[in-house]
Amino acid sequence: MNQNYQQQQRMSEPPSIITNKDLLYLEDAMSWELLACKKAASYANECQDPQIQQRCDQMAQMHQHHYQMLLKHVAPQTQQENLYQYNQTSNQTTNN
Repeated sequence: MNQNYQQQQRMSEPPSIITNKDLLYLEDAMSWELLACKKAASYANECQDPQIQQRCDQMAQMHQHHYQMLLKHVAPQTQQENLYQYNQTSNQTTNN
């Protein structure tokens, strides 16, 4: 029964209007993705094993991709500004 309920609630496209509650959830999800990306990049820099380092880099890229996908739904008009800020933060983490 629970599986049937989940299938009925799934949308094929995001809604054209985002409610305040939706926006807060998306902002939280973006924060989680950004943190996961930073951690994975940091772990990759600290790893000695090339295979583990590669896996951590892949995880960082995956979380960066998720962040960018969420960003498209939050504020299309400020997308470039937020992406620039994210890249600046990401580059600082990678260089340290």
